[in-house]
Amino acid sequence: MTPRERVLAAINFKVPDKIPTEFGSTNCTTIASKGYSEVKKLLGINKPDILLMEDFQLSVIDEEVLQELETDTRGVPGKPHYYPKKIIDENTYYDNFGIKYYMPENGLYYDMVENPLAGMETLEEIKDSYEWPDPNNPKVVEGLREQAKRLKEENKYAIIGDMVNTGIFEPSHYVRGFQNFLIDLMVNEDIACYILEQIYNYQTKRYEAYLNEVGEYLDIVFVGDDLASTQTTLISPETYRNIVKPYHKEYFKFIKSRTKAKLLYHSCGNVTPLIDDLIEVGVDILNPIQVNANDMDTKYLKERYGDRLCFLGAIDTNKVLPEGSVQDVRDEVKRRIEDLGPSGYILAAVHDIQADVPPQNVIEMYKYAKSIKL
Repeated sequence: MTPRERVLAAINFKVPDKIPTEFGSTNCTTIASKGYSEVKKLLGINKPDILLMEDFQLSVIDEEVLQELETDTRGVPGKPHYYPKKIIDENTYYDNFGIKYYMPENGLYYDMVENPLAGMETLEEIKDSYEWPDPNNPKVVEGLREQAKRLKEENKYAIIGDMVNTGIFEPSHYVRGFQNFLIDLMVNEDIACYILEQIYNYQTKRYEAYLNEVGEYLDIVFVGDDLASTQTTLISPETYRNIVKPYHKEYFKFIKSRTKAKLLYHSCGNVTPLIDDLIEVGVDILNPIQVNANDMDTKYLKERYGDRLCFLGAIDTNKVLPEGSVQDVRDEVKRRIEDLGPSGYILAAVHDIQADVPPQNVIEMYKYAKSIKL
């Protein structure tokens, strides 16, 4: 099979010749720049790093690396760095929402330290005091059509589209503050719904511009929007269903009306209480399958959802990749393929690979996966 055929088989619940692998096609499946530099050094690839996301210092993966690791997908990400920002100093900036980010000296990424709506107490104050950013910026999608069309004409790799920073629930608490937004969902529903509505409008306009350029070429389209912690969901299933789920339903419906691509959805943590809901609103592929979280046993997930949901991820980034030996990595890869394969599974790390992961473990994860016979 070609790499694209391999991925299409997996997402359509057919057995491929090998387990397909994914690296760097989305902002939740790439690697921190410091760790990526070590991977390139071990592979003997001498090229300057390019960042996909400045705030988390995440890398764009070079084609030479993808070929060396025999990965099966290629990404066509939007260019979020073209949205305006206000630089305070080399460690501090405000993004286009007015969220303040700060990276300490010798830090690995920027932390969110101020939320623009945090101090506002009423819906009227928010409406009167805050101006929502403009989602329209032609530079964010500039050149993407040519890139996607070329990949489609080559017909070698599965094409994944990611506008980058695409959630609805997460950005709502980014602008409001995490604690404040969770309280809003319980006691200030008018504020919560207003913020969700504004973020929904912002994201659909961004994806409209993006999919007008590349939608016809995509095999998979990505949305990332964390709903859970390691222990359980961040909000109750009832609150999700009553308030957040309707926005997800309309958002995913909007995206799918503009592309035939399968919908890949990312939520960290124990998202099991919401998986049936996510399938209901249009999720085809679930990522990252955080295996160290409660109730995220891969064998159980496959048995319960494997005929309705494809899985992408599952290679442990909590212990195995950062602390394990090469043999530990092989054992982990073998276990997840046995649990989640042979169809309906695309192998990748649980979320972005962090800076402390030894480069030999990253390389072995991908190379060993391709050696396993299904």
